[in-house]
Amino acid sequence: MTRPGLAVRSGIDALCAALALALLAGLVAMAAWLWQGARQPLLLAPAIGGLNACLEMAAPEHPLEAACTGPQGSAAARVEQALHALGPRRSADGDFSVGYTLLVPLLNLFEPDGHGGWQVDALAVGRIARTVAQVNRPVVLYLFSTHFSERAPIEPVLAQDPANLAASPAGPLPVDHYLGGPLYPWSIARTDNGITQRREQAIEAVAGALCALPPAARGRIVSINVLGEVHHLYPDFEAGMGYGSPYVLTDYSAASRQGFARYLRQRFGSVQALNAYLGARFGDFAQVEPPAKDIRRQPLDHYWQHIDATAAGSVPVGGWVHDAELPPGGTAWVRVYLDGALAARVPAHFVRQDVADAKPELGTARVGWRYDLRYAGLPTGRHRIDVALERATPAGPRLLQLGTRHVAVMDRSQAAPRPVPLTEPLPPMAQPDARVAFWLDSPADDQSLYYNPLVPLWHAFREQQVVAYLEHFDQLLGHGCLAGVPRNTQQIYPAEQAGWDESRFASAQSLRPFGHLGLGINLYGEATWDGSFFDWLARSRQPGYSVTEFHPLRAMSATELRQVLERHREHGARTLSFFLHPPGADGSVPNPFALDPANPAHGSDALYRAMQQVLERP
Repeated sequence: MTRPGLAVRSGIDALCAALALALLAGLVAMAAWLWQGARQPLLLAPAIGGLNACLEMAAPEHPLEAACTGPQGSAAARVEQALHALGPRRSADGDFSVGYTLLVPLLNLFEPDGHGGWQVDALAVGRIARTVAQVNRPVVLYLFSTHFSERAPIEPVLAQDPANLAASPAGPLPVDHYLGGPLYPWSIARTDNGITQRREQAIEAVAGALCALPPAARGRIVSINVLGEVHHLYPDFEAGMGYGSPYVLTDYSAASRQGFARYLRQRFGSVQALNAYLGARFGDFAQVEPPAKDIRRQPLDHYWQHIDATAAGSVPVGGWVHDAELPPGGTAWVRVYLDGALAARVPAHFVRQDVADAKPELGTARVGWRYDLRYAGLPTGRHRIDVALERATPAGPRLLQLGTRHVAVMDRSQAAPRPVPLTEPLPPMAQPDARVAFWLDSPADDQSLYYNPLVPLWHAFREQQVVAYLEHFDQLLGHGCLAGVPRNTQQIYPAEQAGWDESRFASAQSLRPFGHLGLGINLYGEATWDGSFFDWLARSRQPGYSVTEFHPLRAMSATELRQVLERHREHGARTLSFFLHPPGADGSVPNPFALDPANPAHGSDALYRAMQQVLERP
């Protein structure tokens, strides 16, 4: 006979064992689910070029094939032809599947209505929808409308309205050029202007046609890329993103100035609180103008009008260095000293294409380095910056001096700066030997630095403008039958290399999670394959991402390309897109970044063959 206490204890033991087994089973199931998720194939979704004429969005240079025209005309045959030439629908190892990105240039959908206005071309919209229906593959729908021209007839008409253009302090920016084509500086400071309304009209027309398709056809749309690169613009876009060009920003339109005043009111509540933060004496928020003048070149009514590339409180210290004593693949380390004290130790791990072009003997030129020195809290005066290469020796690190710079932290009265004494003695430094090649790009010696605490607020507001414009279109797509389709941004990577000034773009906030838009990002050069991108991705705290443009800008073997694609898959990439120009589509390669066996630019022909091998070989 079992005693009652033992029976109770046995029951409890059995219950605990059952719970433990259930927990173990749950953990095993979770692990299996996570493993299966990690093994999901990465969708390669090339953006097929040469489709606009077939889709009735450009005048054909040659007679169109029958598949493009007629009541069932679409670009489906061209899409399938290009994808078939690239390789199988799924790689032999199962890690990659192949769909496509359907690029829909929104402004190209408009045609004259015969009465002096414009209307959406219903024939073009129908061909877009039929392409989705007739290509039985996953598709990324790219609703494209950015500053990059597609030579749509409506573009120069819209550009005649100043309300559609981004404004510098001198007024609306003129039409610029990029890679030989027009670049339209469309405004993102407001949503009640003509460019925004035309984008809305085109999106609603495309969405309406897609919603009329059978559910199975609509289900092929795996994601929607919203507009493309959305950020602020500046003069000389193609060459003016660095620190060496004049610091001219957007947007200074009346709408943007009024929005900045509202932003400050919302953030500080009272003008007294803003004055306390700035050390100013404004009587009202309406008196606070966005900073727009350089104190060195223009007369100021008050100090808070000053702005330049360093006025937000940081100055870049950067350059490049190559140490031939390092083993292949080794990373050089650079030390930055401020007034004798160690301020930073940074790796020289960025690829510098300019260095690779000038000194091909250095290989891929992973030599760039950068440190953003925060000077806003430093005392006024002339500070000393010393830069040294750290070389490992059996006796410990040996420092090789790469250069000395001085920067003058100025006060608001522009008083002559006095030398700031060293806070501690500099460590011993030797002169570089012949095995070291280097250059110190910035800062310039005796560069003056004027911190204006209003400038970071101006940059934060401009970043908010970028996010608000994207959210406007996200909300537009958040209704109707496409509401459940994941939507992505298609932003440019912030490019942490020494030469880029991200404040001109003001896109940093849009690269962090916001709203319902997922991160879509365009990667160029080393950002496609270098570990620095994945480090940045971890800091951005994005739950996943899509590579909306993949441009390695150099040839890769199939083995190397496979490794790069695998790294993106393992880090949470959902889709990866690259430009693919169908061989013989129109006899030319209009996009220099397009993968094409006949395009030698940037190693694109070799990359095309490598992609074929990745898909075909186990």
